[in-house]
Amino acid sequence: MTKKNLIIVIILLTIIDLVAAGWYMSRRIEASGKSQSLFDQRDSTEVIAMADTVTSATQADVFDAMQNNTYYFIANSPNIKGDETSYYTSTKHVKVRWPKKINGDDEFESLNKELIKKAFGNSQGKMKDARYVYLKTPNFNKPLGDGEYHTLSSAPKVYPIYGNVTQVLVYPYMTSLRLLVMEIDKVEYNGSTTTENSYYIHYDRQSHRVLSRLDILMADIDKESKLLKTINKKIDELNKGRGEDKQLQHALNVPAEICCRKNGIIFQFKQGAISSSSIDILLDYDKVKEFMTKDFQLLVDNNEGFWVYKENPKPEDINPRSTAPAINTAVSKKAVTKPVVKPRRTKKTKYSGAKRRSGRYGNAGRRHWSRRRR
Repeated sequence: MTKKNLIIVIILLTIIDLVAAGWYMSRRIEASGKSQSLFDQRDSTEVIAMADTVTSATQADVFDAMQNNTYYFIANSPNIKGDETSYYTSTKHVKVRWPKKINGDDEFESLNKELIKKAFGNSQGKMKDARYVYLKTPNFNKPLGDGEYHTLSSAPKVYPIYGNVTQVLVYPYMTSLRLLVMEIDKVEYNGSTTTENSYYIHYDRQSHRVLSRLDILMADIDKESKLLKTINKKIDELNKGRGEDKQLQHALNVPAEICCRKNGIIFQFKQGAISSSSIDILLDYDKVKEFMTKDFQLLVDNNEGFWVYKENPKPEDINPRSTAPAINTAVSKKAVTKPVVKPRRTKKTKYSGAKRRSGRYGNAGRRHWSRRRR
C-alpha cells in the first residue's frame, strides 16, 4: 500500500468514527431532550481517540416518563377524644423515573433488583408491584393495627406530632459511556423533624452489572485509614473558608454512601456526623486513585461522554395548599378497605421541611437548594 493510499484510509476511518460519535450524541439528545458537548475542547488527536471509545457504547439510555403516586391514611379515631387535630395520619409519595433501556438492553435484572431493594425495601420482581407493596403500608408515628385506620381520597391536614409524610424519589443522576448512576432520595417528616437521605447505585453499562462499594474502593484496613486522613485533610481545607460557627468536625470513619461523578467521588456524611446538617465531601480521582480497585481505575481511565440529568423530581410540601380536613366522614369503611393509587401532578413545589436537597456542590462541600445540579 502506498503512502498516499494509507493516508486516505486513515482519513476515511477518522470520518467514520466522527460520524459514529455524532450519531451517538443525537440519540442521547433525543432521549433526554437536552444538548451537551461530548468532547468539550480537545485537540484532534484526543477527538479521534474519543471517537474510538464512543463506538463501544452504541446506544443512549432511555427512561420512562416521570410517574407520581400517593396514598393517604388516617386513624379511625383521634388520639385525644374531642381533639380533631390529634388524628394520626400517614402520607406516602413515590416519584420514579425508571430505566427502560440501558445501552440498548431492556433486560437489566441486577439493576432493577437493586433499585427496588434500595427504594422500596422489598424483593418484588417488578417496579409496579414493589411500589404498590410500599405504598399500601402506612407509616404512622404510633403503631396502629390494620382495623384502626382507613384510606382517604385526598390529602389530610398534617399536624405536628400526629402527621407523617414519607417520600421516595428514584431518578437517573448521571450517565457516561461506561457508568450510569441512579439516585434514590428518601425524605420523611415524623411529626417534628424532617430527615433526608440519598443513596446511589452505580451500573456498568458495558458489562451490564451493578457495582458495589467494594467494586469501587478496596477493602483494606490500612487503605481505609489512609483514605480517612485524606478526607479529613479536605475538611481542613474547607474549614479555612467557613466561619467559626460553621466549622466541620473531623470524620471518625469513611462513610458507606458514595457517589461517583465525572471528576471524583463524593463521600456523603449524614446529619450529625461532621456537621448539624448532611455534608458531601468531594475528592478528585487523582486523590483517591490509590484507594480504588484496579478494575474501577481502568473504568475511570476509559470513561467519557458524561451526561448529568437536569430534570429531576422534588419532594412535595408537607401540607399542600389544598388539603382535606382531618376527619373524612364521607368515607365509609367498606369503601376504603382497598387503597387506590391516585396520580399526583408533577408540579414543582418548594419543600418547606427539608434541610437539604440535591444541588450543585460549592467550594464548601455543601449542596445548595437555590440551584439544581442537573
